[in-house]
Amino acid sequence: MDPVKTEAGYVTGAVIGELGKEVRIYRGIPYAAPPVGDLRWKPPQPVTPWPGSRQCTEFSKIAPQAALGDLPPFPQILPSSEDCLYLNVLTPAKKTTDKLPVMVWMHGGGYQLGSASDPLTNAPRLPRYGVVVVNVNMRLNTIGLLAHPLLSRESPKGVSGNYMFWDMIAALQWVQKNIAAFGGDAKNVTIFGESGGGAKVANLMASPLAKGLFHKAICESGTAVGLFMPGKPLKELEAMGEKFFARLGVNKEKDPLAAARALPWEKIIEADNTLTRELAMLGPAGLWEAGLDGWFLPDMPTNTFKTGKQSTVPLIVCANLGELTGPGILVFPGLISDYVDMLAAVTKAGAKGYACIFDQVPSKWKQEGCVSTHAMELGYVFGDWDNTTGNWPMIYVLTSQSGAKSPDPGLTDIDRKVSEAMMAMWTQFAKTGDPNIKGLVNWPAYEAATERYLYIADPLAVKSGFSQILP
Repeated sequence: MDPVKTEAGYVTGAVIGELGKEVRIYRGIPYAAPPVGDLRWKPPQPVTPWPGSRQCTEFSKIAPQAALGDLPPFPQILPSSEDCLYLNVLTPAKKTTDKLPVMVWMHGGGYQLGSASDPLTNAPRLPRYGVVVVNVNMRLNTIGLLAHPLLSRESPKGVSGNYMFWDMIAALQWVQKNIAAFGGDAKNVTIFGESGGGAKVANLMASPLAKGLFHKAICESGTAVGLFMPGKPLKELEAMGEKFFARLGVNKEKDPLAAARALPWEKIIEADNTLTRELAMLGPAGLWEAGLDGWFLPDMPTNTFKTGKQSTVPLIVCANLGELTGPGILVFPGLISDYVDMLAAVTKAGAKGYACIFDQVPSKWKQEGCVSTHAMELGYVFGDWDNTTGNWPMIYVLTSQSGAKSPDPGLTDIDRKVSEAMMAMWTQFAKTGDPNIKGLVNWPAYEAATERYLYIADPLAVKSGFSQILP
């Protein structure tokens, strides 16, 4: 397939995976211009075309970020840069006419941290199930979400903030224009994400401007419906922006915007971190939320779903049992009722919704009394049943607060079995809008009368009473 022609120029990738099961990966394809200098705090702009063929064999730099609240800092796998609007494509396609389903991953980390360069989400096992996987980097925290009256004044639409979401829309537009060259089907795109990534997916479902850019959705351990990351009125976020400019010391300058844009991004991140702690805004969104600007979001996502104005696409919602019950750092017992609202909206509008609870805990951690914590399902969704990507020691940051005594989870063939089942169901859903596979399990679509859901562990089981999972 190399080189592959995109709108901006040719790209060359690399081959990963076992012999006979190879996947081609294109790392660091630019989908928008570098948002630096005068483009800081502006919607993403088109890429400048390049001559020849661009070598897309190394990950781009990740968006500037700091540690999240009191969590220990995750290891930074790559240096940070504001020049971060790149994506990765993994494709098992042999030719451009394969028209494989496309799965676009929006990473977690609240709205504050994370990247598309995680070895786990760029592993070859999920694409081997016959899907093209796209990982998206986007601006984060203050750099991606700052609202301010001066920014709103200079905007043709009179709004500010939400740049992170505009980045995601630009990435989805890139998929529409370019994914066919990688053997993908632009008319069959699934957006999926975990934690803050689940909230990103829900916001995209709620935005009229994202309609038609995707055709199915999966929210794992997060949503923008309800209280998890609900969004805030633009005026409230603009007031926070004024506080932020005061913290930076640019508010008294003749041109505060020019002064703020002239600062190195390290100063922005430092001020973000300090103000977040001072104001005790240590939740998943930090200082910033999605802004109700009348443009990207006309209303609170909760109201959008309640009034049936969201994108009506097939939906999977997934929560981990341990993140509902605790103990642990990241515990969200209210997530289920928010998911029920999402399922009700989707099914009322005529699409199918599927609910599941993930509860597979590797053997050693289970013996030690560990529960299925936040982010534990990721190793199964992306096929890391043997820690080839180094994901499991990272998850220990969370599981150590939830009963695990050792960084070694004790992975066995059962973990591989559950992982292969999840990858099969997730990709079947991406292909057809229905996760059912003959001979694996009969996972019924959600109905308010029975509230049936899939319990994901070994063995898989269908249960009733999704909203009653917690007493």
